[in-house]
Amino acid sequence: MRLTLLLILALAVTVLLALFPEIARQTLHIQAFGWVFETHQGAFVVALLVILFVAGLLRALIAALLAGPGQIWATLRMGGRKRREVRLREAIAQWLDMRGDLGARTLRRSRGIVPEWTLSMLNVLSVPSKDQALPEADADPLVTALAARVATDPAAHPKPDIATRKAHLEAWLAASPGAPLAVMRLADLAEEEEDWSKAIHALERIQQLGFRSSHSIRPRLATAYARLAAEKPDQALSNLRKAARLAPENEAIALALGNTLLKQGQDREAVKLWWEYLENYDSFAIARHLLLQIRSQAMQEYRRLEKRDTGKLNPALRWLTAELANAAKLEGIAREQMQALADAHHCPEALQSLGDWLSKSGDSARAAEYYRQAAEQLTRRLDKPAAVV
Repeated sequence: MRLTLLLILALAVTVLLALFPEIARQTLHIQAFGWVFETHQGAFVVALLVILFVAGLLRALIAALLAGPGQIWATLRMGGRKRREVRLREAIAQWLDMRGDLGARTLRRSRGIVPEWTLSMLNVLSVPSKDQALPEADADPLVTALAARVATDPAAHPKPDIATRKAHLEAWLAASPGAPLAVMRLADLAEEEEDWSKAIHALERIQQLGFRSSHSIRPRLATAYARLAAEKPDQALSNLRKAARLAPENEAIALALGNTLLKQGQDREAVKLWWEYLENYDSFAIARHLLLQIRSQAMQEYRRLEKRDTGKLNPALRWLTAELANAAKLEGIAREQMQALADAHHCPEALQSLGDWLSKSGDSARAAEYYRQAAEQLTRRLDKPAAVV
């Protein structure tokens, strides 16, 4: 900047001296330390400006030499710092806006100013997910990771095929072992392929890394164990136990575990499991399955339940209590309890049971009315929007 101002000043002085030659030709006398120096004014001014320019240039060259030869080349090629920043911003803006050559020409001129891997990563980002090529084995790990992240983006549409995404993830994990997001994407891919063993391994690894909360991982892990149990009947019991520990509230898993226990002759454990489930969760499906197992001891089980406060029982347990009363030949008590449940909770299961009992007793007209009410309540339940948690 200083050299530029000096050059402008020299040019202005030269023009003035050319316009007024009589001033330039005037004699200038300088006397110091016994010496007398005599010259023309124009020549003296020009010589002084040249000396100042040479001094500034030498100073800049010495500073560049001390900074290193690379800085000299960069300075000569791209100009000052502000100029380099402006050009780099222009190149990135072209890339973002998808204009012209996407900033390729300016980015090439930025080599040595921005790292090579930055340019490679920008090139990766400009390629859609479906067209992402697998990087070379010796590619920069950052480039490999970014290409895999783009190729396996869950929101991408269309997506690369499963084999391509898997290859990208394997390269990512090879370049950056244990990368949490790579393991997460691997779990997503395993679930998409229904490879439940790999899904379990990946999800457990995510838990160990602490990449996601247990609240979000446990239900997926439980589902994976349950699906694996369906694929491998010989390991079904152990896998379903793991699934039930991970998601004790899952109705389907509790049913599957109980039925597996029944198949293996462990009836008492299955009944205990379903009782414990109903004590904590409201499930008519579990209650129906439990009723089939304890109907033979209907009176005994009913006496145990009737001692409890009805207000503290969930609807499924109240339904089970009334069904046990009916099975124990306590029809009046059973109908009273079931009707109370239907009135209090608009429960289609209770209305269905009342219709079944009336139908068996030959009162088809009243049974049909209860069936109609049950259908209406069930329709309302299905139409009711799910609560947002």
